[in-house]
Amino acid sequence: MGYDARKREVLEELRKQGYEPSTVDEYTKVLESYFSQRDGRLENVLEILEPSEENVHARWIEKCRESAGAAQDAISKDRKSMWLAKISNEEHTFWFKLMVSQVPVKRDLMVQQTKALKKAEKELEEKWKAIRDADKQIEDRMKQVALDYEKILNEAAEFAAKAEMESKEALRAKIKVAFSVLDLGIVETVIKNAIRLMELKRNEANERKLEIHALISREEGVFATFKEARGMVREFLAETSYPRVKDAYDTAEDAAEALAGEMLTGGQKDDANAFGSAIKSELSNVWRKAEDAYKEFARKHEYLFFGPLGGGYYQELMEDDFWKERSSKWRESKYDIDDLLRERTLTCDDSQVLEVSLDGITPEDKKRIREALESHCRDLLQAWNKFKEFCKDPEWAIESREQLKSILDAMR
Repeated sequence: MGYDARKREVLEELRKQGYEPSTVDEYTKVLESYFSQRDGRLENVLEILEPSEENVHARWIEKCRESAGAAQDAISKDRKSMWLAKISNEEHTFWFKLMVSQVPVKRDLMVQQTKALKKAEKELEEKWKAIRDADKQIEDRMKQVALDYEKILNEAAEFAAKAEMESKEALRAKIKVAFSVLDLGIVETVIKNAIRLMELKRNEANERKLEIHALISREEGVFATFKEARGMVREFLAETSYPRVKDAYDTAEDAAEALAGEMLTGGQKDDANAFGSAIKSELSNVWRKAEDAYKEFARKHEYLFFGPLGGGYYQELMEDDFWKERSSKWRESKYDIDDLLRERTLTCDDSQVLEVSLDGITPEDKKRIREALESHCRDLLQAWNKFKEFCKDPEWAIESREQLKSILDAMR
């Protein structure tokens, strides 16, 4: 793009000075050479504004200062002409007004804020990955503990059922032959072993319960970190936001438009006006990159780092269908064995013990059998009741996670 208005103005003014033709020719060559360099220098200054991640204000000042000095050297140096000195001073002022313009300052502000956004975005994505990975590790361990817990419950039921079956079979075998009270030792041993194993499983269940509480506490810390990250984004966007970048762009455009009003002559004003239009074109390219960066940031991270928390992210952080499925199985295992032990097997009287009929045995033997096994059956039932009481609400883990959900619910 050529900026010829000032050149035409100066050459027209030269013709009005009354110089000798040879002087006019000499000064014309000097001025044409200068204005040719001037066009090139303006293009060089304009190129500084091209989109990049560099701050350009210092380079802008340097180029304009060099051009101001070059104007004096090219036009009036070593020439004894007040008129040329005036032209030189006017051109010096032209470059000085460009030098102090806020155009590069606001352009750099757009670039700085866009760079800050990209840097923050990278850090936030790394933070989200760390949060997601930490939560997944906790979730995976919770699932494993849930499976362990289910296994413990099932094993407890199996031990009780096995004790019921083995003790029943041992008692039937003894009744078929002559026996004394001491012969019931094998039945007592089966029941006592079941009691011991039931206590063992209750302790194992307690250990898993404590671990779940610890895991939920860790997950609460993960959620707190996530909440803190969202707070950081809000603070960041308050300082480095789309409206602020747009304000910088608008101010830069205003500064470009204001250049013409800063100039001394009509020709300079026309050239500054054309140069301002070229500046605005370059600024629009910088703005477009900034705008695209903010739009992409908003597209990728809305509902995650700002705005209401999206359902997909909510589910990713708080997936509990697995727990609901396990709790249903826990209840079924508990009810089945409870019915077996409480209603049938562990009922003792003079007519049957361990569901084994005592018909055909003398009243004295019936009494001796009942008295020998009744306390053991009662102890087994008590052991089961303790286990069942401890594990009466396998949904406690779900309830704990429901409370934990409140942290995420507050973000929705």
